Amino acid sequence: MNKHIRQWPYALAALCVVFAAPRFVETNYWLNLLNMCCVMGIACLGLNILLGYTGQINLAQAAFVGIGAYTSALLTINFGLPVWLGMICGALTGGIFGILLGIPSLKLSGHYLAVTTIGFGFIVQLVLINWIDLTRGSDGITQIPVFSLFGISFDTEERFFYFSGTLVVLMAWGIIRLRDSRMGRAMLAVRQDEMAASTNGIDVTRYKIIAFTLSSACASLAGALFAHGGARYISPDTFSFEQSVLLLAMTVLGGDGSALGAVLGASLLTILPESLRFLRESYMLIFAAAIVLIMIYMPGGIANLVTHLPPVAQWRERRRKAAGMELEREEESLPPLELAPSRDCRDGDMLRLVGLAMYFGGLKAVGGVDMLIRRGEIHALIGPNGSGKTTIINVLSGLYRPTYGSIQLYGRELAGSPPHDIARLGIARTYQNIRLFSGMSVLENVLVGQHTQSRTGIIGGVLHDPAQRKEELSMRRKALQMLHFAGLQHLENEAAGSLPYGRQRLLEIARALISAPELLLLDEPAAGLNPAETGELRDLLNKIQAMGVTILLVEHDMELVMTVSDTITVLNFGRKIAEGNERQVRAHPEVISAYLGQEE
Repeated sequence: MNKHIRQWPYALAALCVVFAAPRFVETNYWLNLLNMCCVMGIACLGLNILLGYTGQINLAQAAFVGIGAYTSALLTINFGLPVWLGMICGALTGGIFGILLGIPSLKLSGHYLAVTTIGFGFIVQLVLINWIDLTRGSDGITQIPVFSLFGISFDTEERFFYFSGTLVVLMAWGIIRLRDSRMGRAMLAVRQDEMAASTNGIDVTRYKIIAFTLSSACASLAGALFAHGGARYISPDTFSFEQSVLLLAMTVLGGDGSALGAVLGASLLTILPESLRFLRESYMLIFAAAIVLIMIYMPGGIANLVTHLPPVAQWRERRRKAAGMELEREEESLPPLELAPSRDCRDGDMLRLVGLAMYFGGLKAVGGVDMLIRRGEIHALIGPNGSGKTTIINVLSGLYRPTYGSIQLYGRELAGSPPHDIARLGIARTYQNIRLFSGMSVLENVLVGQHTQSRTGIIGGVLHDPAQRKEELSMRRKALQMLHFAGLQHLENEAAGSLPYGRQRLLEIARALISAPELLLLDEPAAGLNPAETGELRDLLNKIQAMGVTILLVEHDMELVMTVSDTITVLNFGRKIAEGNERQVRAHPEVISAYLGQEE
């Protein structure tokens, strides 16, 4: 909470810069250029939400700028709407088009999504050119009304800069706050690992659409700002594919994921070509070469370069140490962690598999498995490599839709449900190959694990209202308790990807456990651990069971399995060959032959 309060001085300092800047600019030409920097900055802030937070590429950002510009201009000219209302309508129209494009296209990714957005951009430009009755075609729209607010007319470049610069500061500040919220963490998780995000209760497609909508709305707001400022003239060629590429270059150059970087990148690539015009015919060549050199020698963008400057790096290190000391003091006052199953079942039956089968073409990975998992047990699932253990885990967590068969959690059918719904119903998991959000801190990883237990939306994430702050404080305290429980105390501010392998395993378990699941699926948690770390894992599993959490354990370490398990199911070639306690499984002839081995 204190962290967010301390953000106010930076926003106020930025506003002071905005109001002081015109005093150092001598001509209206450069003031107009600064206004263009603000327009591009807002469009890049929107693109930063999509590219920097969720990792999706949009090569039609200029088209959304055009949608906002034309919507606001036409509403104010043809219907006499106040300019401020026309600008809001322009932003909303862009958001609506973002939803309409995002719903079908965001099921795609990578170059498929990029090509889809390119096609949309060309469609928008063709409509602007050819729908002459509405858009006036290639001639464009002139004499667009001047922006005014509360009786103040922003009819000069200086006045308009005060408004546009303030808008940039407020939007950048809001986007930074969004990143530090529940929704921001969910978007970052989607960018880093969609599969892990989905099994932590995050609806990946929904959050992509939200990011796309916010990005489109920001771009359209930038377009409306452009239409009512400067020359107050717009035409279709202003919103071309080349402009979309330039906006993408601005965002990447600034440092995708950094709101401040997006503004700096937009300002640099807006001012640089104008500063090079004294080179005449060769200025565009120099401009393009400068972009190439900047990207080669600053691959992390301007924001990354700034953070590594000695004064900034020292300041960040002092803040990190201060935050670490604050967390340590907070940990000392925390009570022990308590996790209780959320449901009360009359009998001990929790999860029932009936005839579960999973085929991949002609390969029968799992062929008609029946299994019953009782509440409060550690149920082990063992078998040779390729016997179908991980496939069952993937089916239970919703990553695979079973070919046939039934999965019932307390009598509720789960087969075919998406991963985020299954996570909300109380099934959490880890992975055979660790899937942490490596670019996020240890604490942020565990906070993502609480996604299904929190409710803050976009507005709360930006404004950080009292309800959001209360929820965030509660999540933070619980996350610290979980880290202490898992033996990861004092590592909260470390990057998750920088932890030793064994600690990463524990962190993944902590992230899954923090959601207070009914059933915890552990896929080979002891893989790669040394004997001491395996001993720590054994103690942790016993503590988790003592807290009332049921565990389905897939593991090859037979000593660990036989020590902690209440029931053991053995698979071979996708079918169940034995089930029972340790003694029964050890004595089963098929298990001895297929898995444990038979003495000569």
